[in-house]
Amino acid sequence: MGYRMAPTRVQWLPNGLRVLTRELHHAPVACVMVWYGVGSQSEQPGRTGISHFLEHMMFKGTERFPMGALEEGVKLRGGMSNAFTNYDYTSYYQVLPARHLEFGMQVEADRMVNMRFDPDLTIRERGIIVSELEGRENSPHFWLQSGFMHEAFREMPYRHHVLGYKDDIKATTGEWLTEHYQRNYRPNNATLVAVGDFDTEQLLELADRHFGAIAPGAPVEPLRAREPEQTAERRFEVRRPGPNPYLMAGYRMPADDHPDIPALTVLSAVLSGGPSFAMMGGGAAMGRSSRLYRRLVASGLATYASAHPWSLAYEGLFLCNASPVPGVAPQQVEEAVFAEVDALRQSAVPTAELERAKKQVRAQWIYAMESAMNQAVLLGSTVMTDSVEGFDHALDKFANVTAGDVLRVAQTYLQPERRTVGWFIPEAQAKAAPSAPYQPPLDQLQGTTPEYQTPGHAAAEPPAAGKRSAILDRSRIVRRELPGGATLLVYPAETIPSALVRVQMEAGPGFDPEGKAGLARLTAQLLTRGTNAYTADELAIKTDSLGMSIRVDTGRETAVATVKCLPEDLDTGLEVLAEVLLRPAFPGDEFRRMRERLLVGVREAENDTRSVAGRKLSELLYPPGYPYRAPAGGTDESLNAISRDDVAAFHDQFYRPNGAIITVVGNVDPAAAEAGILRVLAGWTGGGGRLTFPPLAPRTAPELVHETIPGKTQTDLAMGWPLVDRSHPDYLGLEVLATLFGGNGTPASSRLFRDVREKYGLSYYQYAAFGGALGAAPWTVHIGVNPSRVAFAADLLRQELRRLSEEPVGADELDALKLFLEDFPAVQHESPERVAARLAEIERFGLGLDYVERYPDLVRALTAGELQAVAARHLAVDSLAVVTAGPATEA
Repeated sequence: MGYRMAPTRVQWLPNGLRVLTRELHHAPVACVMVWYGVGSQSEQPGRTGISHFLEHMMFKGTERFPMGALEEGVKLRGGMSNAFTNYDYTSYYQVLPARHLEFGMQVEADRMVNMRFDPDLTIRERGIIVSELEGRENSPHFWLQSGFMHEAFREMPYRHHVLGYKDDIKATTGEWLTEHYQRNYRPNNATLVAVGDFDTEQLLELADRHFGAIAPGAPVEPLRAREPEQTAERRFEVRRPGPNPYLMAGYRMPADDHPDIPALTVLSAVLSGGPSFAMMGGGAAMGRSSRLYRRLVASGLATYASAHPWSLAYEGLFLCNASPVPGVAPQQVEEAVFAEVDALRQSAVPTAELERAKKQVRAQWIYAMESAMNQAVLLGSTVMTDSVEGFDHALDKFANVTAGDVLRVAQTYLQPERRTVGWFIPEAQAKAAPSAPYQPPLDQLQGTTPEYQTPGHAAAEPPAAGKRSAILDRSRIVRRELPGGATLLVYPAETIPSALVRVQMEAGPGFDPEGKAGLARLTAQLLTRGTNAYTADELAIKTDSLGMSIRVDTGRETAVATVKCLPEDLDTGLEVLAEVLLRPAFPGDEFRRMRERLLVGVREAENDTRSVAGRKLSELLYPPGYPYRAPAGGTDESLNAISRDDVAAFHDQFYRPNGAIITVVGNVDPAAAEAGILRVLAGWTGGGGRLTFPPLAPRTAPELVHETIPGKTQTDLAMGWPLVDRSHPDYLGLEVLATLFGGNGTPASSRLFRDVREKYGLSYYQYAAFGGALGAAPWTVHIGVNPSRVAFAADLLRQELRRLSEEPVGADELDALKLFLEDFPAVQHESPERVAARLAEIERFGLGLDYVERYPDLVRALTAGELQAVAARHLAVDSLAVVTAGPATEA
């Protein structure tokens, strides 16, 4: 019934390159990926992290595409490009409007064989990679996972982290990288994956044209090391500053191509819900009827508990994770987790529970088919460790799992002597001092570093002419004004294998009363924890039985309820959604448990440098009482001040239809969807509240604040201003400037990437953010740097910000940015979630249903002079607020 997998087309080129193709036509987008059979398991002691280091260096240019030409070429074509390294493989991808598909082929074929590793660039990149590692070290979960892998594997290279050890990173040379590249980057050790809106025969011709002449290399030797049989449980603890204890436990299990993997996957769904297969965003949240959730989370023992199989090419781990609620002993949580695991070894899963788990697994796999990117990643990662058949027949394999299979794999693999158990235990102070700050020895550069190719360089050739496909076809959008004041927008797309319903209301944290920050978020989270018709358990069983996800989240100004389901279950999804929105029960025990979970979230946020920097920046930008000042998740004090009656009153006042926007996207019939919504929302009335914004006093002086967080390696820096609302005439210019300067949520190359990261090796992540709002939206810049380089980074950012108002944007840079902004919406609007959100934005701000079509013309009309004037009016560096959060600074 419903969705069936189409077979993957497989072609082998004479040089050994495997080409996998899948056509996907619901958006004019194509994803091209090249996967190499090399990862951290390919590394020797002393050279850990070299596969990941090489991944970074593969963006540093060839003779045909000099340094920066790849990023600028992708930008000119409105696409995105990146890569990732895993234990078993390294993958490079381009996601582009389908008419630019060949460019992705050209780039990947060129760097498969023509890379050269400049010594100076290698030195600079060390700083970026160390910054990436130090950013990871800020998280308790990094230390726990690193310790876990080191303990779980004694012989295999899986025991060291993909990023490697810091001393090995610092020692990596261009000669080492060349040797690793020449040994592993060859067509007979690679797989080309293409998914998207193309004709397969034409794509295979392109593959042969660009990759066919590349000579194969010597066969890559498989990993020889193997783990000895584990005969006793292994245990370890990590003790560092942190907010909460965390458990990570894992059982040895077979490699990804083993026939028991489908049964282990279904077993994990029994324990904690269907695992998401959408590796690059998407998927769906489900599993509140699972055994771990009911035993640990619903009972109030843990803030979360999960389990999933982690399949690798040579051996895998069945992982269990949990974190105790404050006041609950870690041992109590651990015993509960292992009791549920052991129960699966004692008796077969009842039929209804098994079918519920299998439906979730099926639905999650189908949801991963929604976008070209996710489909390409899932296909590639499956094939690199399993087979094409393992991908094409996955749904059949999951469907064929029996209760006997689940019992057998539980008894075979989930034995106490096969497990490793690790705990992160918070300490007030670290026992050891943080590692010494690392600064790349830029004074040792030989002065031969190639210049980054700026926009307009001949290497970043202008995109070939071609017809731009419609992103959101206005003729397909069905708009209706509903009784009660809500607006309905339906966008049918038969090739999307799911149905998504999204209800947006003016009910976000901006409406939190004074002293009760977190009320909007607490209300939203409680809506799915029981209604007049269903207890929390009954609601979870109903949705999980259909592989359905229902959730309510909050933005700054709005609350958004979504239900995602398979198309055949849309009527039930609408009924459940209406029950959650209109008739929540707010049970007292669920209220107490959810408030406790939000309190834990607050404590975790206060241990996260990026969260702390962002919270403190909001306090500097906005006065008390302004809707954007208080943290959306609340504080210890404000959450403890909220009662169940407060939640009920907030829901009664703000969860109303007047001004609500309902969007439906996917494989749906518009008339049937409208009829279903009218039926389930009949009698829903009231609402219409809007946020009010007191005037902001002009900022006349800079502010600088540091927040110390013990035990951290890296400092997060945030700076910015409160600016204008979505209706302001300068809004578009400020949005474009944020994209130019720091990406603004897009993957395009930016000045921060080009002039801060690449030039100085200063940071791994850096971005600018600005988005539409009813009030004065913040225009902000964020960067993570080593504490020894904070002052330099802050000065450099101020200098770059001044350029926006003191110098007009160069013609080539502006033209490249406009080309990107004209074409990138195709990539942006591939998933049903993004389509639904964009339709709601268009409606909320009165932009017109043709806004996506008109947007390129609006961008093209902007001039360099206008952008400079906008920057001069709003981006005054002399009034900049700056916050840093991380280790203590020197006095």
